[in-house]
Amino acid sequence: MITEKTPRASTTAEANIEIDFLTYSGSAFALCDNGDQVFLNSRIVDKMHLQEGDICKALLLENFEDKKATTPWRAVRVSSAN
Repeated sequence: MITEKTPRASTTAEANIEIDFLTYSGSAFALCDNGDQVFLNSRIVDKMHLQEGDICKALLLENFEDKKATTPWRAVRVSSAN
């Protein structure tokens, strides 16, 4: 449901990322070239069969406000970096 408080547009970016850490719940964290941290949900990790050390190209969306200070981005699409 769209409300007056719903953001009309979010900041997106494309970046090469390196998978840094896989969690017990199946999600992952990665790093951009500039050192920014990226969150990847377990569905993306499973679908792409990601492992620590993998380098990928990702479409990034600004993370939720309460998480943005430590993890500024979340991946919404990932493909191989080839």
